[in-house]
Amino acid sequence: MPPGYQTVAPGQHLIVPLIAFYALLMPAGLALDIGGVMLPPYRVALMVMAPFAIFEMARRNMRLTLPDYLLILGSIWVIPAYLMTSGVGKAIEGGGSFVVDSLGGYLIGRAYITDVRRLRTFLQKALPGVIIIAIILAIESISHELLIADLFPQRARIDKLYEVRYGLLRARASFPHSILAGMFMTSLLPLYFLSGVQSPSKWLGALASFGAVFTVSSSAILSIIMAVFLIGYKMVFNLILRLRERMVYIAYAFVALYVSLELTTSTGAIRTLIRNFTLDPRSGYYRILIWDYGTASVARNPLFGIGDRSMPRARWMITETIDNHWLMLAVKFGLPCALLILLGVIVAVWRCGQRNRGLNDYDRATTFGAIVSLSSSAMIMWTTSIWANNLAWFMIVAGVVISLTDQLPQTPRRLPYQVARNRRAADPPPQ
Repeated sequence: MPPGYQTVAPGQHLIVPLIAFYALLMPAGLALDIGGVMLPPYRVALMVMAPFAIFEMARRNMRLTLPDYLLILGSIWVIPAYLMTSGVGKAIEGGGSFVVDSLGGYLIGRAYITDVRRLRTFLQKALPGVIIIAIILAIESISHELLIADLFPQRARIDKLYEVRYGLLRARASFPHSILAGMFMTSLLPLYFLSGVQSPSKWLGALASFGAVFTVSSSAILSIIMAVFLIGYKMVFNLILRLRERMVYIAYAFVALYVSLELTTSTGAIRTLIRNFTLDPRSGYYRILIWDYGTASVARNPLFGIGDRSMPRARWMITETIDNHWLMLAVKFGLPCALLILLGVIVAVWRCGQRNRGLNDYDRATTFGAIVSLSSSAMIMWTTSIWANNLAWFMIVAGVVISLTDQLPQTPRRLPYQVARNRRAADPPPQ
């Protein structure tokens, strides 16, 4: 690195995203009841901090790009979708909650974590909260006692809260569900492992992320495998071929995996992933049925979805959850909502990888960690659905990746050949 290079940024620039982060870790049971509308702590923080984020973006004269418009349009599409399917009241309550979670999280990540130096500082300041959540998950899982969920009202039955797999309780800490706790923790693995923060923080953060194992969630374990695969894929290419982190090679890897599953399995790639990458075979079979009924529902209601109505399904399918985030968005809010947000994430990942090849190796690794965190989470969301504080965190990371796209000045346009030759001819001879 250049002499005197500063690897971190001043902490005062990150007060807003750190407040939002620690609010995400607070129990949802602490929600404020305002006229029948429940506002958990993280949502209150996002509502308060979002205007500051907008002001910061305007102050820094940040230019919106294609992924920005896609994520913004995808987030606000929920409002007209609810108006068409569920009425004004639900559009204000349910649609407003979704917009605050998704758009509020995106704005905070986009406005404040604008380069790798700020990202490293953010990760260092967030580490105490990450470690505390990991410790709580381990204690809950091993002791078979939930430390936080029992203290606050839960919508699930008590027997659903105490689900045991392989001798371990499915821990959840302060999250509404063990799946959300697992997805959150696994998203931190590439961020800390590739961050370049000082060694103790790096290894403590990476180790704490494996607390996701105590959720005994197939989505969390698959997310760890995905992150390790992408990190290893990067290291192999750097070591053997001396290639830089070009997203085209990761795209090739995903395409190769998808094509091989389509050609070598009788049920196709998506159904194979759903069936085989679950710890509970019954859950895998149930998710395949959800995919079949869900896609049929989208075909009947492609534009605005079905809102809060129950998705048509077999009578014995009592559970109404849709364990596929992108399918859930399409079913509830219409295909445009799912496509806009998914395309926004894909374009953000692609542009960030393509436009940061001029970084030094140290900063490029940090950027790649953010890319892996976002892309692996987006892939795993084909097998599970996220909501509440986990949705807000996912959108924060999406905003960070979009901001990291512009951390380098744009490459100047090449001059025409004749102009460049004339300029070279006018240059004085070397002394």
